[in-house]
Amino acid sequence: MRVLFVATELSYEPQGIMSMSAVLKQGGHDAALTVADIEDPVAYALNFKPDILAYSVMTGSQRGYFELNRRLRDELNPRRAAAGQKPVFSVFGGPHPTFFPDMITEPGVDGICVGEGEGAMLDLADALARRNGTYDTNLPNWWFNVDGEVVKNLPRPLIHDLSALPHPDRALIYDKYPDLAASKIKHFISSRGCPYACTYCFNHAYYQIYKGERRGQQRSVDDVIAEVKAVRARWPLEQAVFIDDLFVIYNDWLEEFAEKWPREVGLPFFANVRANLLVKDPYKVELLKKAGCGTVSMGIEAANDRIRVELLKRRMSRQDMIDAGRMVRAAGIHITATNILGLPTSTLEDDLDTMRLNGEARI
Repeated sequence: MRVLFVATELSYEPQGIMSMSAVLKQGGHDAALTVADIEDPVAYALNFKPDILAYSVMTGSQRGYFELNRRLRDELNPRRAAAGQKPVFSVFGGPHPTFFPDMITEPGVDGICVGEGEGAMLDLADALARRNGTYDTNLPNWWFNVDGEVVKNLPRPLIHDLSALPHPDRALIYDKYPDLAASKIKHFISSRGCPYACTYCFNHAYYQIYKGERRGQQRSVDDVIAEVKAVRARWPLEQAVFIDDLFVIYNDWLEEFAEKWPREVGLPFFANVRANLLVKDPYKVELLKKAGCGTVSMGIEAANDRIRVELLKRRMSRQDMIDAGRMVRAAGIHITATNILGLPTSTLEDDLDTMRLNGEARI
């Protein structure tokens, strides 16, 4: 199958698309990318002649993607019909379809992927490659619209061995975006998931889909280092940004990382942390310093105790955040923070207090 990933724009490397592309290519399929803000996606699609159109969609952007999908189908399908081919198959995945799967009824949507996409996309491409007028709709993670009838399949288990996946297909992105390829700062991911249930984050809803699953799957240190070294061998790289939801969950992993990263890579890196974890276990800060961490970010979100603990389910104290920030700074590591203004029931004074708390924490 020929799979065309379609995006409206890219700010930095989309980990999901790159990973799915690598899995598809490993499985013998072709994958390409078109990005609407730098080229005409219709012209690109007509040249590439895809069998599958694939969209990764966040809530708020879905209407634009529905319209883009309609335009592509209107141009591709008459040509496919004239060649005796089935209509192009349009699939949507990512946050919006995962949490709002009823969008399967939208015109032009043939399938939506709920949850992780690597195995699901490979299954679909394999199934469509084998079809003779029909295809197997019993594919985990997929909802299908078959002539107006919605077929709903349960998700498969989460991928537990992330290191078994091929390294993300970065050429898919960097060949399209020379500026991203030339950037000396590149984004990586060493784990998936988070054990916490902050109400503003997707994780608490994600694990309602994946009930009973371990909340945090980790790649091996060796696999992460191998990917970073492969990227540095091909493209400029002077700083790694780890976009994991939470980088400091497992101390045994951090110990190995702190031992091997400086010796084998030796680059500064950015990672996300959590204040109460650092205060409870200062050893984590020691390990980050030993590894060569240059910057961390932690969630402050709100200074008001009621808003932070009861509304956001951030079960940590104001003092935890002050102490964590000062610990990190004392270790010679820069620190940034995320904050949410205008929360329900908050006041302007609450938001100003949140800014003052950032100062106390030496953000």
